[in-house]
Amino acid sequence: MVQDLFNVFSGFFKLAVLAGVALYACLVLVNYRTVNPRVRPHVDWHDPAQFAERWAIWLGVVVVSLSARLAAPLLGMLSEASADVGEWFLDHRRRES
Repeated sequence: MVQDLFNVFSGFFKLAVLAGVALYACLVLVNYRTVNPRVRPHVDWHDPAQFAERWAIWLGVVVVSLSARLAAPLLGMLSEASADVGEWFLDHRRRES
């Protein structure tokens, strides 16, 4: 009985954490699209909870921005390597035929 109750509550807790992560990801992506990541949040000592929320979202936007900047050259390099491998494969396939 106690184990079943624990499993139910742990399932609800996992679902709540997952919902929180999804909400945070949505907030970060919306702010990434609408707000410049270079704009820092203002420190508001009268409402530290809201400041912490804005700072966490801003930090997520900065991470997404840096990831997007690093992903473009990396994907370009992988695309070129893939084309080279495809060309090599076709050359060796023709030689074997």
